[in-house]
Amino acid sequence: MSSNDNEHKIQIIITGGTIDSYYDIDACTALCHQHTVIPEFITKFGQVPPNEFELCELCMKDSRDITLQDINEMSAAINLSNCNRHIITHGTFTLFDSARRLQTLLPKEHGQSIVFTGAMWPLVGFSPNDAGFNLGSALMAARLAAPGIYIAFNGKLYQPDDLEGLH
Repeated sequence: MSSNDNEHKIQIIITGGTIDSYYDIDACTALCHQHTVIPEFITKFGQVPPNEFELCELCMKDSRDITLQDINEMSAAINLSNCNRHIITHGTFTLFDSARRLQTLLPKEHGQSIVFTGAMWPLVGFSPNDAGFNLGSALMAARLAAPGIYIAFNGKLYQPDDLEGLH
C-alpha cells in the first residue's frame, strides 16, 4: 500500500469493552481478553486484508474504568497516525461520554472520520451476537462518513451528543 493509499487505510484503536471480552463463568460476567481478538476477526470474517488497517491496542478495560488519560491517549494515537479514518472499539457503558470527551480534545476542523463502536455481547464465544454486525457497521461508516465523530451501533450512526443512545 503506497502512502497515497493511507486515505483509505483505517486505524483501529482498541480499548476493550464487552466487544473484546469473554464470559467468565466463575465471575458470572464478561471480562476483557488480555489482548484483542478483533484483528483476527476482521481479516477472517470481514475479509479486510491486514494492509488495509493499522492496529493500536491502547488498553483492555471495562468502559467504566476508562480514564481521561486513556482518552488523551486515543487523541494522541489519532494525531500520530497517518490514517484519516479511525475506529475506536469501546465498552457501551461510557461510549458516548468518551466520544464527547474526545471531541473536546481534537481541533474543530480535525478532518478525521472517527467511529466508536462496541457490543452488548462478546465478539467471540457468543453466537449470534451483535459484535460482528457493529464492527462491520463501523468499518462502513469509517469509510463513508464525512469528517467527524460518530457512534456505530445496531445499524445506526449516532452523534456523540445524541440523547437516544444505545439502551
